[in-house]
Amino acid sequence: MSKGYLRDNVGKYPVYSSQTANQGVFGYINSYDYDCESITWTTDGANAGSVFYHNDKKFSITNVCGLLRSDRKDIVLKYLFYALQVNTKQYVNYGMGNPKLMSNVMGAIIIPVPPLEEQARIVEILDKFDALTSDLTQGLPAEIAVRQKQYEYYRDKLLAFEEKTA
Repeated sequence: MSKGYLRDNVGKYPVYSSQTANQGVFGYINSYDYDCESITWTTDGANAGSVFYHNDKKFSITNVCGLLRSDRKDIVLKYLFYALQVNTKQYVNYGMGNPKLMSNVMGAIIIPVPPLEEQARIVEILDKFDALTSDLTQGLPAEIAVRQKQYEYYRDKLLAFEEKTA
C-alpha cells in the first residue's frame, strides 16, 4: 500500500505499517480489511518486532506488518500483547542488514499462559500503568521516564515464569 494509494483513497480507517510513531499508523483510507481484536507487529525494518494491540477498530495493514488473532478461549489477547512486548525483540533476525520478524518465527514464540484469572489480573495492572504513562505524556519528561521504567519492571516481573521440573 503506497503513499499514493493513501492519498487517492483518504478515509477514516487506519492503515498500520512498520513505523512505531503514532501507534504504527501509516495513514487513513476509506476501506478496511480487518474488524477484530488483534495484535499487529512490524515484520521488517528498524522497528521489526514492535507490537500493537487493536480492539474494536476497523483497519488495514501494509506488507511490512503482521497480524495475529486468536479464537482460543484460554487466552486473553491483550495478555498475549503484553507478553509479546517483552519477548519479540529477541526473535528479530538482524542478519543481512535489514531486521526481520516474519510470521513463521512469530508463530514459534512460546509464551507461558497462566489461568484466565491471572491473565486478566496482569492485564488490569499493566493497563493501569499504561494509562498512567499515557496521562503523564502531558506532564514532566522525567516523571514519564520513571513511570515507564516502573511499568517495564512490573510487566517483566509479572510475565516471568519459573519453569516447573517433574
